[in-house]
Amino acid sequence: MNDVIELSSLIDKLGDKDIHVREQARYLLVDAGADAIPLLVELMKSPNTHDRWEAVKLLGKIGDKSAADALVEELLDDSMNIHWAASEALIGLGGGAILPLLEGLTKHFDSARFRQGAYHILHMFEHMGFLEPHVQEVLNALRDVQPSASVPWAAERAIEALKYH
Repeated sequence: MNDVIELSSLIDKLGDKDIHVREQARYLLVDAGADAIPLLVELMKSPNTHDRWEAVKLLGKIGDKSAADALVEELLDDSMNIHWAASEALIGLGGGAILPLLEGLTKHFDSARFRQGAYHILHMFEHMGFLEPHVQEVLNALRDVQPSASVPWAAERAIEALKYH
């Protein structure tokens, strides 16, 4: 079932007017798992907000950390629905989302929207009890009065600690 042509056909069905067709396509795409990820990541580039939302939601349901980098970039989306769905999908990835999120913070530290999403995700991880001390420092920096000044440095230190220690 997981050949590219069949998966592409399922992607097309996400825009069908019939809710049952859309639901079946969603089910089969989630069932395809990692095979569907490249097509869903490509769908996130669509100018159509509904397409992007579908892709983010499905990537969250698949729950494969290989989609983390693409989901992190969706924290910049202008649509609050997509931004929120990406946050929730990243929370669902657990620890697999931390390094891509930190790397995103070093690139997009000047985006209030991105920092807001990162704060939400890290705050949820804090409540779940799996923030390492270096990552806790990033969350603390996001709580600062001027996070754009302190966040990238805290994120760089956390990345270094996670990668090299």
